[in-house]
Order: sequence, then C-alpha cells, then structure tokens
Amino acid sequence: MREFADRLLSRLDVMALYAACLLVIRLMQQYRALILRSNRFLGSSLVNKGLLSSVDLEAANEKFMDAVQSPELLKHASILGTLLHDLKVLDEARLLEHIVEEHSIGLVDLDHIDIRPLPSTEVDLSLCRASSTIPFDKVDQTYMVASCYYLSAPVVKHWEELLDGKVVWYSTSMASMSRGLERLEDAIAAEKAAAEEAAENE
Repeated sequence: MREFADRLLSRLDVMALYAACLLVIRLMQQYRALILRSNRFLGSSLVNKGLLSSVDLEAANEKFMDAVQSPELLKHASILGTLLHDLKVLDEARLLEHIVEEHSIGLVDLDHIDIRPLPSTEVDLSLCRASSTIPFDKVDQTYMVASCYYLSAPVVKHWEELLDGKVVWYSTSMASMSRGLERLEDAIAAEKAAAEEAAENE
C-alpha cells in the first residue's frame, strides 16, 4: 500500500510539472507576436547603429526563427541571446555603453535589487521573459523598469502603454536579467504559496 501511494504521488508530481510546462508554453505563445516584432526591431536597430553587421544579423535570424517555431524553445527565443552567446558577434559592454550614452538612461545590476512582484500591476512572468524586461520598483506613480531590449521600439511601447507611460528606463546585461527573472519566478511562487497557506488556515 505504501509503495502504491508513493507511485501515485510520483505520478501526480509528474502531471503537475507537465501541466505547469504547458501553462508556460501557452503564455509564451500569447506573446509570440511581441517576441517576433521586438527581436526584429532590435536586430535592425543594432545594424543601423553600427553595432552589428547585416551578415551576422542574418545568421542570428535563422537561429532565432528556428527557436520561434518550437514551443519548447520559444521561452528562450532571443536575437540578443543568440548574438551574445551562440554566435558571439556582439560586444555587450559596447552595446550597454551606447545605450547609456546615446539615450541618457541608467544602468542597473539586478543582482543588487530586491526583485519582487509589484502590487497593482498587470504584469506576468511570461511577459517579462518575452521582452527581457522587469519592472523592479515603483515610486509614487512612476515605475523603474530594467530591460535588455530598450533599443526595440515595440518593447518600450508595450510597457509604457501597460504602465500608463510613467516609466523610468534602465538598461541591464543579459546575465543580470536572467538571474533577475529567476528570482522573480521564485518570489511569485513564494507569494502564491503563502496565499494558499493563508487560505487554508482561514
């Protein structure tokens, strides 16, 4: 009987994990159009600003489109990630320097920020992943937002419309964003668990 119960619990754990994966895929599919447009704009912007060659962009586009066609890879589909980590043809330090100097926005390391879901915002983790963007603070009615995709007009437009235009932008590195997204996911899970526990104790 004990063995049967253990097998049942194990099967339920697998089913729960599978359901969670399907939910992530569905949510990422919801933002597929934003992913396509934002990456297309970012690639063009990098070429126009002399930070990337058109040949390298074409190679990155091929890899990016392969990822977009796969529901499993869509979560990590990123022209920027491909350029930096797969093809290694983009200098991230030069990119960040250009953004800060040309657009007069700040640079933030999310490792030094207390990442948590902001109250009263319609922001979900899938949107943050799809746009490599995290709103990390709110002062009065103004949001502090970190992004790897500031040079992509669709990302800026989407977030400013979502947050009613009250945004102070910051640029950040891909590594900082990746760790920030992981911490945000953990914070969301912790809040959900706390809410469920509180409901059970009522």
